Amino acid sequence: MLNVTNLSKTSTVYLGIIMAGISTIATAITFSLDLNATATLQSLAVVFLFNVGGVLFVLQHIRRCLRQHTQILGQVLDQINDVIVIKDFAGNFVYCNEVVGKLYNADPRDMVGKDDFYYTQNREQADFFKQNVQSIMTKMEKEEVFESSTDAVTGEIKHFHSIKIPFIDAQQQKRIMVIAKDVTEITQLKEEADRNKRRLEHVLDVSEEGLWEWHVQTNQVLHNDRWEAITQVERSENTFAEFENKVLPDDLPLIHNALTALLENNQPYNIEFRMRLDDGRIIWIWDRGQVAEFDEEGNPKLVVGIILDITEQKQDKEKIVRLAFYDQLTGLINRAEMEGRLQSAMTQSQHSKHYNAVLFLDLDRFKLLNDSYGHHMGDKLLIEVAQRLKAIDICEHVISRFGGDEFVILLPALGSDKVESFALAEKYAQAVLSSISEVHYLCSDMQDVELKYSITGSIGGIVFANSDLIAGKLIQLADMALYRAKAAGGNNVLLFNTDMQDELTKSSELQRDMNQSIADQDFVIHLQPKLNRDKQIIGAEALVRWEHPTKGLVGPYDFIALAEESNLIIAIGYQVLQRACEQLERWQAEPASAHLTIAVNLSAKQIWQSYFVEEFIAVTEQYNINRENLIVEVTESVLIQDLNDATTKLSQLKEFGVTISLDDFGTGYSSMSYLRSLPIDELKIDHSFVKDINHDAQAYLVVKSIIDLARNFNLKIVAEGVEEEAQFSMLNEYNVDTYQGFFFSKPISESAFIEVLKENQRAYPLPPRKQHQQVLYSLRNESLESF
Repeated sequence: MLNVTNLSKTSTVYLGIIMAGISTIATAITFSLDLNATATLQSLAVVFLFNVGGVLFVLQHIRRCLRQHTQILGQVLDQINDVIVIKDFAGNFVYCNEVVGKLYNADPRDMVGKDDFYYTQNREQADFFKQNVQSIMTKMEKEEVFESSTDAVTGEIKHFHSIKIPFIDAQQQKRIMVIAKDVTEITQLKEEADRNKRRLEHVLDVSEEGLWEWHVQTNQVLHNDRWEAITQVERSENTFAEFENKVLPDDLPLIHNALTALLENNQPYNIEFRMRLDDGRIIWIWDRGQVAEFDEEGNPKLVVGIILDITEQKQDKEKIVRLAFYDQLTGLINRAEMEGRLQSAMTQSQHSKHYNAVLFLDLDRFKLLNDSYGHHMGDKLLIEVAQRLKAIDICEHVISRFGGDEFVILLPALGSDKVESFALAEKYAQAVLSSISEVHYLCSDMQDVELKYSITGSIGGIVFANSDLIAGKLIQLADMALYRAKAAGGNNVLLFNTDMQDELTKSSELQRDMNQSIADQDFVIHLQPKLNRDKQIIGAEALVRWEHPTKGLVGPYDFIALAEESNLIIAIGYQVLQRACEQLERWQAEPASAHLTIAVNLSAKQIWQSYFVEEFIAVTEQYNINRENLIVEVTESVLIQDLNDATTKLSQLKEFGVTISLDDFGTGYSSMSYLRSLPIDELKIDHSFVKDINHDAQAYLVVKSIIDLARNFNLKIVAEGVEEEAQFSMLNEYNVDTYQGFFFSKPISESAFIEVLKENQRAYPLPPRKQHQQVLYSLRNESLESF
């Protein structure tokens, strides 16, 4: 291979010889000015011939050198991995290196004089290349472009970064040299990155997430359009500061602490915070991020993350929480949430040794408001009561509504002293009764009615500290205390302490036994005789007794209250009704007792059942009895929950043929108003008035008024609790129809009653006509039933 350095030196020598010849010629020409022209021309001819020969020799040598240079240059260009071509103005190849030959699958020497279309057969692409190089050669300005070409072998599209240099060759023809670097791999990577970016943006658009990146060292924040739409922070040099300005001040420490933990300890950045937008709306943001790039020293350099507007999800979650744990009418927490709060208070008291209290509030006669003015007015009263409860600030409290007109209040951490804590709970409870008893001003949204309404309440509660009881048991104790507070007349407070746990345990055992005895039919009736003005027995009241399998005969005072609390009174009531119907059927089968009536007491809870009338009729129709002799006794408590419902059900019983008696008349709140609408046949004067009739003027006046009222409504009168002859005599003077009490007999068994009846009939025999009528009626009724 020719040494390029030696070639340069040789060329320099020959160029020197040429220049010397030219100088000699120039000297000879100058010399001819002074000599003879002929001699001069001859001499010049000799010199010229000598020098022309030398020049030709030099030119031939230069040509040989240039060929060697061209070969060397070609070898060098072929070793370059970039495309190198020279084209003429028509777009034909003048020179191509080996890379071009491989691209077009041709010998570079054969490509001279041909264009791109000859090899690619892609006219559109070939014309583009031609027009492009012609444009550049016309302007004679260098250009750098990115362009593509088709690989003639594989058909693959190749991408190039091309530098195009126009020039004019020795023949004054426009040419262009193109040096193109293959950037196919880089372009493909870029295209893949672009596709991934578009995919990510599409995913983020679908997921409604905003993308952000934070260059930690420059504090530059970049983000996509969705991020800007969510935060309403536009792109600027102060993006981060504007973002912080919109975050609620209470939430800024959360962001700063989370970012610090991310940058210093690489802990996950995953937080929720609030932002106030330009229109004043507050939105919730879920923000997540991680360090994507560290510098050489291991310090965070780039943090990337995404945000999502979760305001709607937060609102939905809040609605679900409110539905699950809050009362929708009053906004107070409900039973489930209160039991959780109570359990937490019990856990805390184990460490603090502080006393807590649970109060159970029930509004007295709340149903009367619903019956008189509609449920919407009752709702307004409940809302007003809730507001008043929240306004009492004697001590810390948690208020809940359990349903209906029942509220449960937790008083946590009353203090470490038991007596003082008990007194504080009592003070709070009295404040509650005082507050709710003040007049309520209620406006109807459905009617043009403004109502001033007064109401009272009853509160039962329990004061406790470190208790082994669960929350439900504490509430049960408070409910037990409430029941006793209401039984005492209402509008008062009764508080227990955890010493009542033994009583609760006893009650639980008793309740379990009652359930078993209901299944075993262990509840029986004892009969208290009822007499007329002539002291003749005309019937009896059936009073329940419990034949306990191990404790023997249990009186009503030991289980009725618990039966009411646990709703077992409903099942017991139907057993009593069955026993009474069985007894009445046996009596009516005997002439001596066919005229007797039997009265049964119905619990308010029993009558409140939806299918009470149907079940009552189903029980009594099992027996062949004269239904007029079956007396149903109800108290005014039946009417408190729903007067209209109770009236409808009692009317259906009366149509069925039974007799309706209003028990304990005079002890209720609105006794007089019931007489107009209730389908009752008799009134029972409560024993509390009867016992004082001989020595209490007010009791006497009450009894006299009840008797007169009953006569005006054409109702029979029954006096209960007659314990003295003087009481009987005075009541007899006022023509009271029926009497019962210890003066005549205490409640006794069926067999004992039969003996008492026999003795009574011997002492005070019934007229034969009446006995005969009763027997005939019984037989007639039996015949009709059989028919």
